[in-house]
Amino acid sequence: MTVRVHFLGSGNAFSDGGRANAAIHVTAPGVSLLLDCGGSALPAIKKHVDPATIDAVAVTHLHGDHFGGITFLVIEQHFAGRKKELVCAGPPSLEQRLRATEQALYPDFFGPVQLGFPLRTRVLGREPIELGGARVSALPIRHVRLAEPHGLRVEVGGKLIAYSGDARWTEELAAVSKGADLFICEASYFDRDDPAHISYKQVMTHRDEFEAKRIVLTHLGAETLAHLSDLELEHTTDGTLIEI
Repeated sequence: MTVRVHFLGSGNAFSDGGRANAAIHVTAPGVSLLLDCGGSALPAIKKHVDPATIDAVAVTHLHGDHFGGITFLVIEQHFAGRKKELVCAGPPSLEQRLRATEQALYPDFFGPVQLGFPLRTRVLGREPIELGGARVSALPIRHVRLAEPHGLRVEVGGKLIAYSGDARWTEELAAVSKGADLFICEASYFDRDDPAHISYKQVMTHRDEFEAKRIVLTHLGAETLAHLSDLELEHTTDGTLIEI
């Protein structure tokens, strides 16, 4: 089975390089799962895929450039006539934060209007759950504590995709990537030490410890974008498609 990993949005929180916020579409026969859905993701999604084909969203953490686009996706799908369920899974506070975002953005819609399709939230953890046709688990990583960060492990057709979300280097991050056929790793910075993000130089330093067959970089900030010719690892842009 071929698994397609489509980077609809590959940017950081500031959309450096004009890139959309994080949104990675994983598909295979019977599988349609979006990894993250940042605040600016909906235009990028609609540029490449029909949003109605997305069955579920797995969220790495509760920062707006990783989950803030869900509300826009939901309201767009309502007016597009969606009937099938959409499942959003992520950290423990995901449902609470989604409800707060809905009320901040569209209080005249969410509540007064009956949503035209079932919308369900689930909490991700170490034990895999069925989500969007895949099996998804989440392991703790270090980023910003209040964002409730975790890295994702997505099993599809005998293949394992690991995704860092936003994370600093720790052995916990290596546990997320271990054994992955594809490890999607952020590289917000090129060589700057940061308490919340891993840099490209740190990725290279710990490359063997990740124990992944293939590493691809995403969430590139301006500093990393300025050094693209120096990167020895694959990197993504909006629209990058990888098959494994």
